[in-house]
Amino acid sequence: MTDSGDTFSGTAEFEDDAAYGWWLNTHPDGFVLAVRTRSAPLMHRANCREIDRDEHPGRLKAKGARQVCAETKSALRAWVAREMPADGKLVARCPKCGP
Repeated sequence: MTDSGDTFSGTAEFEDDAAYGWWLNTHPDGFVLAVRTRSAPLMHRANCREIDRDEHPGRLKAKGARQVCAETKSALRAWVAREMPADGKLVARCPKCGP
């Protein structure tokens, strides 16, 4: 897990399914960035079923897949700018939950 502690710029990643599930349940108004190797990062609301590891274990645990959690969209956009500068600030939005 990584976490800066700042709710406006802090992000967290969880390798452990239990810790990830806990974050989703305790941050219902938060956001998750699904990072995949072959497409733009996709932003979801924390309550979106598309980022539930129990429902989609293969997709969310595929090689190179990551889920970055934050309380604000701006924190996730800052993460993309910092961690994926080659991709620019391109962040797609989930069509199902519409963050």
